[in-house]
Amino acid sequence: MDKECYVKIKTELVEAEFIGVYQYSGVIEPSPMIGGHPGGVIAYPVVVVKLNEKLKEVKLSDITFKQA
Repeated sequence: MDKECYVKIKTELVEAEFIGVYQYSGVIEPSPMIGGHPGGVIAYPVVVVKLNEKLKEVKLSDITFKQA
């Protein structure tokens, strides 16, 4: 998708190349505690950007697109 965007890193906006939005998914083990949660799967969207010649995974809310 090669679109320019800004990534929020701490309090600074850094220019990066937007690659895409993907879904992170991971298994959560059941809690060993009595009455604890039964475990399951957690899933949420993440953004992949190219920053300093590396691919980075960032939160969806940390992305701002350039205005045309």
